[in-house]
Amino acid sequence: MKIITIKEEAWDQLNSRITAIAEYLKRLEVTNYDDLWLNNHEVCQYLHISEKTLWRMRTKGEIAYSKIYGQYFYTIGAIKDMLNAHAVQSNDEYVLELIARGKSYIEKGRKLKTDKK
Repeated sequence: MKIITIKEEAWDQLNSRITAIAEYLKRLEVTNYDDLWLNNHEVCQYLHISEKTLWRMRTKGEIAYSKIYGQYFYTIGAIKDMLNAHAVQSNDEYVLELIARGKSYIEKGRKLKTDKK
């Protein structure tokens, strides 16, 4: 094993450069895809819907879009906004009731499987 010594000033410069590189890489990782544009086909694949369903959403004003030379384009941000606008809001009571129903369903399913034996 070799021990390498350097002056404190050189170490500080090296350390500051490494820190600057690390901060630059962290900034690169935080990429915002909300401004990325998708066409009809890509949105339909992304949402697992038909083009007719997307057309209905567009005509009802449920999703923001742009039309250029007969083609429709949507931003990922607009898709997220649409999904959030239609998200089902729940309270704690609803969640507890859902958990209870799930447990009941599982128990019934297990009883039916054991009855068959």
